[in-house]
Amino acid sequence: MGDPSSLRLVPASESAIPIDWTRVPEATKKFLIEQYGHDFDKGEDKPLPATIGDLAKMFDECKFFGYLTSSLITVLMDISEFGLQPPPPSPDGQAGPRFYMTYLEKVWYLLFAPGTRKCIMGYSDDFIRNYDNVDDAQCEKWVAEETAMAQAFDVTLVREVSRSMGVFVGITKKLGGWTAMTIESQLQYTQYAEAIMTLPTDHPAYHGLMKDVFRSFRG
Repeated sequence: MGDPSSLRLVPASESAIPIDWTRVPEATKKFLIEQYGHDFDKGEDKPLPATIGDLAKMFDECKFFGYLTSSLITVLMDISEFGLQPPPPSPDGQAGPRFYMTYLEKVWYLLFAPGTRKCIMGYSDDFIRNYDNVDDAQCEKWVAEETAMAQAFDVTLVREVSRSMGVFVGITKKLGGWTAMTIESQLQYTQYAEAIMTLPTDHPAYHGLMKDVFRSFRG
């Protein structure tokens, strides 16, 4: 159960960027295969994704955005720090490998920061749609619109990162006009939430977390 994330875009310039799994911790590789890499039809594990494009496809139509556990976030940070080759030094910021997916009523993205754990994730405003009498043609139109939205924003993201605006995401909570956050801050919140969920349901901290969750649903 749960809503999956659907892959919409891996920029062509990023899709073939390799992941060096020899430098990635064994626990990270094990978690990724166990959670996303088992082929149930064949009854065997798939190989580790060779490129960023392959990694994005591994998450396609799976529970990803909206279900980022502390373990999964750690996996993404490990891939960024150990598995991706840092770019040559440059006075300007350079956007790292990234991919875009739809989850619920938004387009989401994950931006890696090769050689570091300073990844960024973010999302668009909600889509405004009428779901009455939806057919296949309408669904295909929406997919095309979501892909175009990701492509247009990607141009903005690259420009903003080149201006080093990604450095300020922790303060502004925005990048290129979309909501944004560092994945490190998301890890901290997720670890907090996971700890709270182990408490009795009548604990004040548990009630506080639930209020935050329902408040986020109301926007």
